[in-house]
Amino acid sequence: MTLTIDINDSVADKILYFLDHFKDDVRVVDNSPMVEYDYEKNYPKSVVVSSVEEVRRRVYEAEQRIEEGEYISENEYERQMDKFFKEELGIVR
Repeated sequence: MTLTIDINDSVADKILYFLDHFKDDVRVVDNSPMVEYDYEKNYPKSVVVSSVEEVRRRVYEAEQRIEEGEYISENEYERQMDKFFKEELGIVR
């Protein structure tokens, strides 16, 4: 059997399509109501930028560090990004 899903479909459409075509193979284990997750209140505070001036200040500081020779290797950058995604977002890259 082949399952083709258009990436332009919404997540809900994909789930409904899947359930409709595989309803004999799917069993609902927990039918409690879904809990809404408030992304605006639960994002990492370290990624918040409050103003254009703040962005300009951060860019200037980053450029100054680079000019002073303070930068990291690509391997270290990847390690730091892996750690950030795992700890802040719960995603393993």
